[in-house]
Amino acid sequence: MMLLRKQLVLTALAIVMTGLVSACASKPFLKVQYQLPSSSTALTGESISLAVSDRRNDHSSLSSNAKKSIKNFNDTYSLVVLHDDGSGNLIGAYDLDSLLREIFRQRLKNEGLQVIAIADSADANLEIELKEFKLDIVDRKWVLRMSYQAGLSKNGGQIAKESVNGSAERLKIMGKSDAEKILGELVTDMVNKLDVAKLLQQAR
Repeated sequence: MMLLRKQLVLTALAIVMTGLVSACASKPFLKVQYQLPSSSTALTGESISLAVSDRRNDHSSLSSNAKKSIKNFNDTYSLVVLHDDGSGNLIGAYDLDSLLREIFRQRLKNEGLQVIAIADSADANLEIELKEFKLDIVDRKWVLRMSYQAGLSKNGGQIAKESVNGSAERLKIMGKSDAEKILGELVTDMVNKLDVAKLLQQAR
């Protein structure tokens, strides 16, 4: 009787573990954890509109090598926004354009800006042109490259622009979880690197 009970317990555990492994393996999205910088009130009272456009020559976010390790990826990203106090909020699921738009929106709000949908009603208009976003595997390492150009315009004319580019790599040990870590780290660095206050100062 004891042997039968033990076998039933082991069988149940095996089923649970198989289900967990299967669920992790088949997860069709990548998680991005974006860390907000320290909040500021320096730009409080100003309004800005935001647009993101994909200007990449190659619209695939994964190289052929990365696709072999990240199977079933459906070009969807789940976004978690982290705060200074260590708390985090799951915001939602997005395609790449919408992901970057939401991350930049969170960053602008964190600067004290009011982000509005109608460009004509805003004090200034910010457009992010994505030039490169590619996750690759090179020599057993995850490698991510990202670049974009930020253009600030006012009254229909561009006043200031800034180009931001960078790359990061991480040893491939845990598969997808390592890819998600490098995504969060580089996206955070690249978005927070944009000097929003400087662009707006040039627009004045």
